[in-house]
Amino acid sequence: MNTTRLTAEKATALKPEVKIIEERCAGCQECIIRCPTQALSMDIIRWKATADNDLCVGCRQCERTCPFSAISVIGPRLVAERTPTVFNNGSEVIGKNNEVRAGFANLEEAIKEAKRCLNCPDPTCFRGCPAHNDIPRFIEAIRNRDLELASEIISKTSCLPGICSRVCNWPAQCEGSCNWALAGGEPVAIGKLERFVTDNAKPMPVRQTSEKGKGLSVVIVGSGPAGIAAAWELASAGATVAIYEKDQVPGGVLHWGIPSYILPDEVSERPIKALQDAGVKIYTNNPVSPEVMERLLKTHDAVIAAQGAPVAERPNIPGLDLAGVINATAFLSKAKQALASGTPIPEFRGAQILVLGGSDTAIDVARSIARLGGKAVIIHRREEQFSRAREDEIAEAKHEGVEFRFATNIARLEGDNGKLRRAVLVRTHQKRADSVAEAVKGTEQTIEVNMVVLATGYKLDSHFSTIFGPLPLRQPLSDRLLPDRRWQASGILTRNNPIGKLAWEREYGLRSSALPRFGKLWLVGDALIGPSTVVGSMAQGKLAARAILEGRTSS
Repeated sequence: MNTTRLTAEKATALKPEVKIIEERCAGCQECIIRCPTQALSMDIIRWKATADNDLCVGCRQCERTCPFSAISVIGPRLVAERTPTVFNNGSEVIGKNNEVRAGFANLEEAIKEAKRCLNCPDPTCFRGCPAHNDIPRFIEAIRNRDLELASEIISKTSCLPGICSRVCNWPAQCEGSCNWALAGGEPVAIGKLERFVTDNAKPMPVRQTSEKGKGLSVVIVGSGPAGIAAAWELASAGATVAIYEKDQVPGGVLHWGIPSYILPDEVSERPIKALQDAGVKIYTNNPVSPEVMERLLKTHDAVIAAQGAPVAERPNIPGLDLAGVINATAFLSKAKQALASGTPIPEFRGAQILVLGGSDTAIDVARSIARLGGKAVIIHRREEQFSRAREDEIAEAKHEGVEFRFATNIARLEGDNGKLRRAVLVRTHQKRADSVAEAVKGTEQTIEVNMVVLATGYKLDSHFSTIFGPLPLRQPLSDRLLPDRRWQASGILTRNNPIGKLAWEREYGLRSSALPRFGKLWLVGDALIGPSTVVGSMAQGKLAARAILEGRTSS
């Protein structure tokens, strides 16, 4: 066990205390197995759990994992404060394209944060990460100053660590599942530690580790996170891999959808170059239609559909056909090129631009507008407390001058001579996070606008429905109600924890990606479950590739 405690004086005055109700204790030893500090043991005479409060750090893992509610912990959490994130920009961001968030300044700073990790015997952070990275082990390697080993450990489950460590929604995944977070405290900065490793260790190449795929020919449709991960896994086994990409530049959403001030180009391009160096052929400007996919299935050993959910959703709002209304994909691509080249877009300067939607994509659009000199206003029908966007990104966007109008929607758009001029907004009301936000009558307000960017989500291309069948995939109710025993016992699902529920629901998509949709066709990422995360898509791509390789060796 390795953890940083408070000073000895404070620890003496403020200690956590473990209370055990002996009448409820069944001697199952769940708490003892999972205690990261060995503060719990068995009284072998009475066969009851006992606690040593001097060893307890107040993480409350025992309280969460006891199946009989026989344990409670009171008192503080004995853990050092989390290292704060430093932002590189002030509020003036026009023309700036430098990376917003700074990483750890040096190894000592990273080690200080790494020492906050409890190295839990049954790490809930592992379950919260869609890729199931061995987080405690790579953090332990950082504590031991061995960044190359930390990189090696991460590479076992992730081929996009430099990317995931910058774009993942850590509060809803690994960090939200950290023992300290589940105890109501600040989690270990897992994402930032992963970034430190990948920024300072040697980049991992594609290394052939087996010959399982020798003689195997696989086509991957799409070069986004899912396609990259599938290709990486297959190439590592010696398979012949070809990727078909409809855009001019490979990378999918990593290229066009994430601004460079969040994900620098040299980081996003690294895995693509590694694949090409390993002999993977990437054919750009090659869209794949359902007819082409049918032919590919006949001429190759397997096809992995990883083309994402490319069709932008269009809400039912009058006036969307006016000039000046565009979707987020088109905007982000144009804005990224302009910021990279330093070429201003005159029509954005001083313009008031509404961004409809509350996702991370909507925030990326709004922050790009601010960098291009426009006034960005995010219109989001949800209450702020129910928003699905990351709190840190909302705070960053506000700091950069983005205006948020939560609990608001666009009722209609108006224009003159076919060009957008005005937006009629309406207030909305929402009772719960899972309820629909409804318009409030009599609250309409008309404002002048120059442009509207639709960031209301994406859906699957319906043309593929004849091949893929009904999609996106949804977890059966029985699966949601009866989680795997290992998940229940870990404590991640205790008290109907929403982070635990999210993690368990993701498992269905992961398991499904390892099964062919039919015959030689596999679906992964957005193509399988609808709009997904970078890390979730990557994990599914790896699992599909492994399933193809295992099926080949067992046949």
